[in-house]
Amino acid sequence: MPQHLFFYGVLREGVGDWPFLQGLGLGLPATTTGALYAIPAGDQWYPALILTQARFSTIVHGTIHEAGSVDLAAIDAFEGADYTRQPIEVDGWDGYGDTLAQAYVWTAGLPENAVPIPHGDFVRWLEETGNTPLSQESER
Repeated sequence: MPQHLFFYGVLREGVGDWPFLQGLGLGLPATTTGALYAIPAGDQWYPALILTQARFSTIVHGTIHEAGSVDLAAIDAFEGADYTRQPIEVDGWDGYGDTLAQAYVWTAGLPENAVPIPHGDFVRWLEETGNTPLSQESER
């Protein structure tokens, strides 16, 4: 079981209420490097973090959590086949540099209607655009 999880999108604190995250430890602001895109799902949106073959690279903002007793199988199922949970370097956990954390990295091809988020913050992008994040009732 991973010691830390990094969330950068709809699983960030304050974005949604996800029952499968019960048991997750306290989150703190953190960043990683990559390319962040917003992907539409009907009239809602969810993000995709790409670490390789990115069209642009930026600081991606999110939160890092102690994994606690969270049900990883439930999160894996929610994220689906387009994402792979893998360890990445995240800055911000202890203030002393990079920490290895598990993150859900987009590994599928990007859809043509994916929107780049140059400033790397999905929550800020939602606020700026007025778009709605993917919710529990939605299907991808």
